[in-house]
Amino acid sequence: MANLIYGVLASLDGYVNDASGGFEWAAPDEEVHAFVNDLERPIGTYLYGRRLYETMVFWETAGTSGDQPGVGQDFAELWRAAEKIVYSRTLETPSSARTRIEREFEPDAVRRL
Repeated sequence: MANLIYGVLASLDGYVNDASGGFEWAAPDEEVHAFVNDLERPIGTYLYGRRLYETMVFWETAGTSGDQPGVGQDFAELWRAAEKIVYSRTLETPSSARTRIEREFEPDAVRRL
């Protein structure tokens, strides 16, 4: 049986977005990014909502033309290798490989993964 790991970026005061709705404030430095890469290395499947998926799909092409530093390149390869399930009632088609869309979140289906 696999573990289900919940990860979230949040500021110490509990916010995910800044006043403008962005979260660039959470961009990791090289040391933190390398640490996160090592945490995510064994992950085989990501579960996303539509909005986070639309942010993360950046990694589908990032690093394919040498545009990322070593830790970014490493994360891009990890992200592309993983399966992705996107829970959305509005997204019609995925923008990345190894991705499927589910219209409803079903806990029993996740347990079976």
